[in-house]
Amino acid sequence: MSAPADVAAFGRVTVAVLDSALPGELVGAYFVGSIALGGYVPGESDVDVVAVCRRAVPDATKRALADRLLEAAITCPARGLELTLYRSEVASSPTTNADFELNVNGGPRMERVVRLSAVGEPRFWYVLDRAVAQRSGVTLFGPPAGEVFAATSRHVVLQALIESVRWHREHEKATLYSVLNACRAWRFAEDDVLGSKLEGARWARLRWPAPTLIDAAVDLREGRPGQLDADEVDRLLGHVAGVLARAERA
Repeated sequence: MSAPADVAAFGRVTVAVLDSALPGELVGAYFVGSIALGGYVPGESDVDVVAVCRRAVPDATKRALADRLLEAAITCPARGLELTLYRSEVASSPTTNADFELNVNGGPRMERVVRLSAVGEPRFWYVLDRAVAQRSGVTLFGPPAGEVFAATSRHVVLQALIESVRWHREHEKATLYSVLNACRAWRFAEDDVLGSKLEGARWARLRWPAPTLIDAAVDLREGRPGQLDADEVDRLLGHVAGVLARAERA
């Protein structure tokens, strides 16, 4: 999967920042998320990047790197940059924890968030990102992602998706991300495909009795008006939670 030209150019800027702040330490950097999975929507999607360094990074270096990444993110051609940095021993092992060195979010339409530690962070976001990286990561710098990230078993991905759906039911409820992440999770449980949210929506709308719910979430994702019914969203999430639980026990 190749990135749009403006996104690829921004990716090169991001790598330059990483390489300058971590001299001799950068192992690789990769697009994940919608860019890697073919669901990128210009102007609406995030630019998701995972990077790998050789060893643990001191907090002072993390802070300086975060500042430089946030400064560069102002020019992000998408909604914003979401970047997570891992040390090599985490990327190359089948860990089921968050275990990142640094997580930075920011950009033209994204709240600035800097996390210097993975302590207390929900692990499922990061387990899923590493699984996507290993399967589909688009190389910005370094060897192919499949050589850097350890394979994540179906069982571990299912556990992460179960936690994701539970989190959405408790924290986000009737949002487009609740719907689309549920669709992607449902597809994985049934077909073992870890694809994009939009692919998951196309798959799920043929199977859910109220496809207008999924259509509304897609409209919102692509920048068009749409309205989500909270009860219907919860019904979808409940259904997917049940499918995932049965798949995890199988």
